[in-house]
Amino acid sequence: MITNLVMAAPEALPLLEEEQALVQQAQTDLSVFSQLYQRHVKRVYRYLLVRVGNEQDAQDLTSQTFLAAMEGLHTYRGQQQFVAWLLGIARHKVGDQYRRRRPDLLPETAESLPDHNDGPDELIDRRLEIERVAQKLSAIAPERAEALSLRLFAGLEVAEIAQVMEKNEAAVRMLVFRGLRDLQAQLQVEAGA
Repeated sequence: MITNLVMAAPEALPLLEEEQALVQQAQTDLSVFSQLYQRHVKRVYRYLLVRVGNEQDAQDLTSQTFLAAMEGLHTYRGQQQFVAWLLGIARHKVGDQYRRRRPDLLPETAESLPDHNDGPDELIDRRLEIERVAQKLSAIAPERAEALSLRLFAGLEVAEIAQVMEKNEAAVRMLVFRGLRDLQAQLQVEAGA
């Protein structure tokens, strides 16, 4: 069940060379930035929705993330994948949001942007499953929830999560492993209730 969510993670990352070329073009011609936006907006939005708990804040933070990325594009040096850099910005925006106030609601869904390749039944099933998992994430340790959000909802690999969370890969693997274990325990408690 949970592994199905990992397998249903957002589309694979574009080739690093192609991505780097786009970033370099965008650094000299900001009109190219829209292509980077289109590639990553769904992933950033899903991550933010799970982290902040409501669609309005997630939309606002997604806009803030891309605005900050566009303004700071000249500082991107290509030492990490662009999406990891972008999600690092998103993560800091969430931190700013939490410092201002705690989220009021749990996320209702992380699938507001449907995948047009899925049929209605698949969309409903995935939406319900993601909603259940997102609600249970709030009951586990914050770092574990963060690592799982980046893996399940943003679709990052361990190395990319390590870059975003500023941890080594072994620590991230452990966070994901323990987070999955905790999440499964939460889901089993729900099933037994």
